[in-house]
Amino acid sequence: MTQCKSSGSKEQGQMSLDLGLGKDIEAKFDGGLISSDGGLLLLRKADEKLELSKLAGFCFRDSRRADLVEHPIERLFQQRTFAIAAGYEDCNDAAHLRFDPMHKLASGLLPSGEKTLASQPTLSRFENAADDVTLKALQKLLVHTYIRAQKKAPKVLRLSMDTTCDEVHGYQQLSFYNGFYKTDCYVPLFIFTEDGFPLTALLRPGNAGIFEGAVRMLRDVISSIRLAWPKTRIELTADAAFATREVYHFCEENAVTYYICIKENHALTCKVKDLIAECKKEYEQLTGQVHELKHGRHMNSKEVYRLWRQKEERLRFASKQEGRMQEHFEEELLVKRFYQFDYEARQWPYPRRVIARCQYGKSGPDIRFVVTNSKYGSAEANYQKYCQRAQCENWIKDLKNYLKCDRTSCQEFNANQLRVLLHAFACVLIWQIKRVAGLRHSTVESVRLQLLKLGVLVKVTARKVWLHLASEHPWQRQFETAWLNL
Repeated sequence: MTQCKSSGSKEQGQMSLDLGLGKDIEAKFDGGLISSDGGLLLLRKADEKLELSKLAGFCFRDSRRADLVEHPIERLFQQRTFAIAAGYEDCNDAAHLRFDPMHKLASGLLPSGEKTLASQPTLSRFENAADDVTLKALQKLLVHTYIRAQKKAPKVLRLSMDTTCDEVHGYQQLSFYNGFYKTDCYVPLFIFTEDGFPLTALLRPGNAGIFEGAVRMLRDVISSIRLAWPKTRIELTADAAFATREVYHFCEENAVTYYICIKENHALTCKVKDLIAECKKEYEQLTGQVHELKHGRHMNSKEVYRLWRQKEERLRFASKQEGRMQEHFEEELLVKRFYQFDYEARQWPYPRRVIARCQYGKSGPDIRFVVTNSKYGSAEANYQKYCQRAQCENWIKDLKNYLKCDRTSCQEFNANQLRVLLHAFACVLIWQIKRVAGLRHSTVESVRLQLLKLGVLVKVTARKVWLHLASEHPWQRQFETAWLNL
């Protein structure tokens, strides 16, 4: 059993535990300056290399009296982004983290000094002080930071654009019920580069159209990139929500090659009837199964759904002896073909190139259409470029699941927009660490656990601050590589 006892009024509580090992276990909070965030200085080095906090400080309008300021804007920005990157996404966590030795050291304060970091009320005032000018400047800073981080202009820059649901649980300003997501929410818009850098983190009202603000943000991003890299070819991928004439027109006017999914309709299906029949014939020759089709589709959609459910249930209930799930998928035969044609919708001023992908299996044909202004390459090659868009969803999951960018609980909309941007800047810091540590394909959580969450004993002497990290840390090599390259 666990016992807590105190040997004196001023002594800290002592905890003991008997596990039957022949020796009692004693625990006491007297180890000194110890932190679980020993890798936090990597964030500081990444911040200095990108000059992120320094430039962000110029984006804010500080109306405080200069002679009474204890926490400069730059330090507030550092404290908030470092905490988010380390896994403390709530502003309330500052009540305890302001005394943490590593968080103080990363923000430029001595661990053993009397000076502490900003409290939660101070950070809340910092978040609520952001106005439209500040938010616009921070949006531009994201693009400017990416441009400065590159050693030379890339030949091709591939962008992915997508939106997500940011559910709210209160009465935040401009939060509305969204019929698509079936909840009260915001619908933020993100634009990522092909290596996961967030160029745009725009918070939008819950009733905003899916493509609302897309052209405006694309214009800001593309103009900044063109100014720095006039010869760089830009490609854009997006799902069917952004298949609008405004997006098409903007990309064509600004020499952006786009690959955007387009929703299926009767006219498009009629264009690929021969392709579906060809895939069906080949599938029947290979399997001996006969599917009855009408206009390229099964006549009975309920029967198709029933067969799909039966297949899924067999996979779910299959034992190890009967076969693993991935073996079932590997055994499934699929016939895949690609086709391209010119198509002009009613609202389009002229025909555009459309890529069709038909995949035929047990459930019948699965068709997807992609519209593009690319004039080169085969249908399959252009479709594969569109498929790279799927990685954007993983980066949004990193922002939502690991960096918790959906903690938009402030009452004012501008404060919530600033929070989304702070989480995006925390993502930028981790992106920089991933680059130099050789962990480009790791998730945010992996980088956090491997390089940031290190046990450390902090000792302050007259001349130095000593950091004694865990001797048996499994990722010492990656940590040292990141430290040397930052």
